[in-house]
Amino acid sequence: MKKTWSLLSVTHLLLWSSYSVIEWLSKKDSFLAKIILLVMFFYLSYLIAYTLIKARKNAIYFSLFSLLLFAIANQIILFISD
Repeated sequence: MKKTWSLLSVTHLLLWSSYSVIEWLSKKDSFLAKIILLVMFFYLSYLIAYTLIKARKNAIYFSLFSLLLFAIANQIILFISD
């Protein structure tokens, strides 16, 4: 079970890192397009979590937690770089 959570954490880290790169590459896209991309990546993170842990509630919680950590880290990086 512990290996599953570790694998899930690494997978979500890679997923949100790739989202960050894609968002950086699409600077000229509209706000709506960025929101749609975020929703798609969140749904993908939920599907990965559900596939690994087989519990819907825990998959949603873990996906929300990883999204929250990503958003906080992103804001910290933006604050430091300014």
